Amino acid sequence: MTLLVFVWGVPVMAATTEAVTNGDTYQARFEQAIQASQTGQLDDAIQSWQTLLKAYPNDLAASNNLAAAYIKQGHYDQAQQVLEAALNADPKIAALRKNLNQIYAYQAQQAYQSVFETDQVERPKGQWILSAGTELKTPEQAQLKQVENHMKRVADLVENWRQAWANQQVAAYLDFYAPDYSSRDYPSHQAWSKSRKRSLTRPAFIRIQLDDVSVVPLTPETIQVTFWQAYQSNTFKDRVRKKLVWQHRGDQWHIVQEDVIYE
Repeated sequence: MTLLVFVWGVPVMAATTEAVTNGDTYQARFEQAIQASQTGQLDDAIQSWQTLLKAYPNDLAASNNLAAAYIKQGHYDQAQQVLEAALNADPKIAALRKNLNQIYAYQAQQAYQSVFETDQVERPKGQWILSAGTELKTPEQAQLKQVENHMKRVADLVENWRQAWANQQVAAYLDFYAPDYSSRDYPSHQAWSKSRKRSLTRPAFIRIQLDDVSVVPLTPETIQVTFWQAYQSNTFKDRVRKKLVWQHRGDQWHIVQEDVIYE
């Protein structure tokens, strides 16, 4: 997922009628909390947002900013709880969804850091909502939609990969892998591809079934897919948990890592 940045002056729809009715008191509290947030007084900011939410428990702007303060402190679990609760009230608020997806993506990257260099794991930073009373619009929505489209595209490619394997279509199957792909058991891509060609052409038939498929973005251009794979041919049969890591290179997606998961 994309790295969050601080965007100042982004408006949000007020979440309660009470906030509008008592606008002066509410606005004063909101501005006090924003001032603490902007000046780095995060403990004070968190206390202010919590106090505001006690008076206005459905205020989405306050919920988002409390979560952003937690994110800035590295308290991702607390931020996740706040954002999930707020999203239950209104899942259409973009900044809330954006911050929450950053946490999910960060957790996924932490879990599979072995795929990447350490410095490629991006920490979420949190986005403030600085005013109340109007509708929230964020330019990041398009980027989030792009990642969602990538996830759908990769999910379709996994099914095409399965079909090519089951149909023993060697060229089509190999094309799903990066041109430099190899595994730890082979010294080169050429050696690996020769082995896979033998594995696809020797059986009289191959049946592949995938279950419990999960698609997780690790970066905007890298997506991980995990699933249970049931393989059957006239000579062999097994069922394993597998992970495929796909990367977007140029205008195509390729498999850059394939592993059996031993849990």
